[in-house]
Amino acid sequence: MRVLFLERQPCMRALKYAAALAHEAPEIELAFAYQGMTLSGFYGVGDELFSRWSRLGIDPHEGLRRVIDDFAPHVIHSHNLPDVLTVAAQEVAGGRIPIIHDVHDFQSLRNTPYEDGFPDPPDPSAAERDAVERSDGLVTVGDELIEEIAARYRLPEQVLVIPNAARRSDLPVLPAPRTAMRSPLRVVYQGTLSEGGGHYDLRDIFAALLDAGVCLDVYPSRPAAPVYRALAASQPRMEIADPMPPTDLFQRLAGYDVGWAGFNATLNGPHLDTVLPNKAFEYVACGVPVVALPHRALARWIDEEGVGFVVSSPERIVDELERADLDAIRARVRNGRDAFTMEGMIGGLVAMYEQLAGRATAGGRSTTTAGGRR
Repeated sequence: MRVLFLERQPCMRALKYAAALAHEAPEIELAFAYQGMTLSGFYGVGDELFSRWSRLGIDPHEGLRRVIDDFAPHVIHSHNLPDVLTVAAQEVAGGRIPIIHDVHDFQSLRNTPYEDGFPDPPDPSAAERDAVERSDGLVTVGDELIEEIAARYRLPEQVLVIPNAARRSDLPVLPAPRTAMRSPLRVVYQGTLSEGGGHYDLRDIFAALLDAGVCLDVYPSRPAAPVYRALAASQPRMEIADPMPPTDLFQRLAGYDVGWAGFNATLNGPHLDTVLPNKAFEYVACGVPVVALPHRALARWIDEEGVGFVVSSPERIVDELERADLDAIRARVRNGRDAFTMEGMIGGLVAMYEQLAGRATAGGRSTTTAGGRR
């Protein structure tokens, strides 16, 4: 089977899918049509997982026609945000090739633009509706997000939940377990940083964590902006690293007490209530308990799985941690981390590919969670 990935800027979730498919379903050949940088250009790894890379022009229709003619995919797997490439695929190949729309991020829940270096779409609401309702399959990161989408649009027949799990190949060797909380607490944050008040604008949150008395190390996915470097320079208990490959990053993460997964909800609170971020699964994969603010989906997942705790505010992290059974949480995370890998969940996506490509009998609407996790 041949599957064409489609995304304006290839992202970490797409990389994780590809790595898991290469391990669990090597018979599936993958290609990637994109407009920004390749995975290796953006993250330093990932291009090797695809048999070909095809850069699309600003108007993607001609490039898509060329790629589809050359690669002849059985399924197109289009990733957002934005939603415009899914719509372009529908206009080029709808009715001929099944199209999966993968909602990493839901435009209707955002009050800030999606920052990927490209101009904003002229009518994001119309593109969102078409991308959902005219696709053959829908994949999202969590049940809360499906509920938000279903409240607005008609869902496709095939619907699948795949959380932002870690890659099994990235799991680090864990250090010997600790039985006491260190003082000061060693907190790590890894991932995106931004400015402008969006949910990745974490300057005030970082300052509050430091005021609470913790040590904070930050591993950004891209070189940190000067405002973050200036904050670290003014704080003796804060360090910012340079971006590094996932294997090196994960080995470092394994040495921390807790991983921070709380975001700036000032502008995008409804969006944050629906997402399960990559970093939460990656902390768990590294044997590190997750600490989050009360973002609804993330808080529910932490509570149900017992892999961390939720604090009311960053200033309260030390006080609220002292009342938690950190030893039991840490043991649960260490013992169960393999279950939270993308390889353990990818079977649901393979089944969707086969069903949509006509290799299995299609039934009624199927809303499932990969790996059987709800």
